[in-house]
Amino acid sequence: MKEQVQLDGLLFSSDAGVLRVMNQILDRFAIKAEVCTEIGSALEAVTHRRLDAVIVDWNIANDPTRIVRSARKSSPNSNSTIVAMVDAGSETHALLVGANFMIYKPVDLDHASRCMRAAYGTMLQERRRAARVSVDIPVTARVSQLGILEARVSDLSVGGLALQCERPLQIDREVSLMFSLPGTKSVVRINGKVVNGNATGRAGVRFSFVPEEDLSLLESWLATELAKLEDAEMPLGEARVALYDEGTGVPGSSGDMTRPPIQWKNRREN
Repeated sequence: MKEQVQLDGLLFSSDAGVLRVMNQILDRFAIKAEVCTEIGSALEAVTHRRLDAVIVDWNIANDPTRIVRSARKSSPNSNSTIVAMVDAGSETHALLVGANFMIYKPVDLDHASRCMRAAYGTMLQERRRAARVSVDIPVTARVSQLGILEARVSDLSVGGLALQCERPLQIDREVSLMFSLPGTKSVVRINGKVVNGNATGRAGVRFSFVPEEDLSLLESWLATELAKLEDAEMPLGEARVALYDEGTGVPGSSGDMTRPPIQWKNRREN
């Protein structure tokens, strides 16, 4: 059986109906999403965290444009998959700002699921392209001018990592780490520099030196983990729905004209 990959996301909405439907869908697709109901926490997340999906309720009163533009300008999320939940008439604006897919409101479980099935493949594609792996590794970090801090590595690539520390780290702080790669007894040693961070202790570290042997271990481990993405498939329940819907002509399929057609657009260029 192919392995289902857990993706990371953000859901920005304060609408109880939207949250109820979208939380069901996110669970189906194994997307672990932070729910933000106010703009400050959403801006913090899209600016400093790596996210596979940014899902925005296009309520003009909540300034969704600012969320999307901030994501597109941020280093971690410039290519993240953005889904806008729109009313008729606001879809063009959402696309121009930077949304990749749209779900029309009022949000319906079936039609929103269909849109997310389309978006899911794009999320996996970008995760492969970014060549990064989500992890949860406890580490002891030695930070210049601060000494030793307890932290966790939450995201790992061949050139950098995301670190969650017990206190904020300033840009350009030098960091030294040593940790075991998940599922192995291999230990890697890394020196790097903080390139971004926030007040909660999240920090992005770019590698400045990795011993050749440790780099080979890291590259081999990443290759194995990323190969799982190549084999990853849609969650089983959603895959069955897709097979049932596509081209069958049976009730509940896309050929059932008692319901409106799928309404989504994808503006990502391959």
